[in-house]
Amino acid sequence: MKQLLNHRLSLCFSIGLTAVLTGAGLYWASPYAATWDEVDFALALERYDLLSMQPHFPGYPYFVLGGMAVHAVIANPAKALSVLNILVLFSAVFPLVWLLRRYVSPPAALLAALTVLSSSYVLLAAARPMSDGAALGVLWWYMWAVERAHRQTTWKAQLLPAALFSVLMGVRLSYAPFGAALLFLWHEDWSTHRRVGRVALSILAAALFQFIWVAAVARTEGGLFPFFKLGWAFVHGHFSDWGGTAAASPLPFSERVHRFLIDNFLWTGIACQNAWLLAAYAAIGAIAWRAGRFRPPRALVVSALLYAVWALLAQNVEKPRHLLPFIHFVLFYVWGRVLAAPRVWGLALAAAVVLLQAAVGIGQLREQVATPPAVYQLADELRDKPRPFVVYTWEETRVFDYLHVPFPHKDVFHFSFFLQDKENYRHATIYMTSHVVDGFRAQGVDVSRHVRKVKTYRSSLLADPVYGTITLYEWVEE
Repeated sequence: MKQLLNHRLSLCFSIGLTAVLTGAGLYWASPYAATWDEVDFALALERYDLLSMQPHFPGYPYFVLGGMAVHAVIANPAKALSVLNILVLFSAVFPLVWLLRRYVSPPAALLAALTVLSSSYVLLAAARPMSDGAALGVLWWYMWAVERAHRQTTWKAQLLPAALFSVLMGVRLSYAPFGAALLFLWHEDWSTHRRVGRVALSILAAALFQFIWVAAVARTEGGLFPFFKLGWAFVHGHFSDWGGTAAASPLPFSERVHRFLIDNFLWTGIACQNAWLLAAYAAIGAIAWRAGRFRPPRALVVSALLYAVWALLAQNVEKPRHLLPFIHFVLFYVWGRVLAAPRVWGLALAAAVVLLQAAVGIGQLREQVATPPAVYQLADELRDKPRPFVVYTWEETRVFDYLHVPFPHKDVFHFSFFLQDKENYRHATIYMTSHVVDGFRAQGVDVSRHVRKVKTYRSSLLADPVYGTITLYEWVEE
């Protein structure tokens, strides 16, 4: 009787808090498109055009299509995308519970799923107009479908994971390393049936599912050749210029690893830069080390580790959100071990951590909405400054265009271009943002004696670690 009561309490707690977190995420979903990529997605809901970076390559058609559907109800395109992310992310409670149910009781499975979905930083990052939240939701549905196909062993069962992987790629292409789970599935199928035709049909079906969205996007760009030409230019730029990859970044590799593991994964991803959460997970990690046996699907383990390597080498280490799938996997594994043993204290511990995560996450969501992004604050104040003036920016100009600001602004990446272009504004005040000044400094040009600080604008560095702080400078001629 006591065990039954505990199960009912944990079920009621989990279901109730899931509803609260979903409601909070929807209510405080970000209404701001504050970065270059966020503007790309928001503009795509009005007019889909890859050449104009609405959105950028590869087009994210399933994410944009879902955003358009929500946009029919919610007028603000950024808010519509943020709401879509929350809805798809919390739909993952079902595949998470089904995956965990093989190892733990139903109440424990639901509670473990809730500890994953209530991760404070993931909740904050998902409630923004990027495709991260939706991609995480689709990822868990896909991993469940892979595990389901492993158990059923029929060829038809392999169609669902292949279709869901196609949806995942049409939501967020950088999750491609999780395609390794399909390779595991096909290898097992070959080992069991030894039928070349059956495996070939599975591979063909997966390719056809991918071709659906690739062909649809390519048609909007005039055909497959222009589409892949655009893709090559984007990939080349990502790995050689602006992508922040290990090959393009001046950051020493040892420092990159430190930032990846300590700053991005532990301090930000797991603890959401909260000392109480960090301490709680330090204790939970020690408990999990000695807790019950829990072996997650091998395909999930391998693909998650492959993604971690991909995020370290091929993603921008300045943006912790690139680690979201790995954060989810680690939480899935840790709580699976803690709750694998049927102990009441384990359920109580999970409930306490969920409450702490929820409090921290909801607080961050409220701050994200209550405090406009730094670039929005900058735009609002510049509207009131006396004319004439011009503002030189880094990527902020993309947001200025989106906000339809009434003053002239230009993105400038090279000091030589700035020296030439500013001659067109001899009778105007010249402003520049801190990212321009830092960019010049990285080129070996110190402009400190030519600039005067005007004001610094701040918003959540958790939500936007790159443009959460912007300082405006005025150019001063000697």
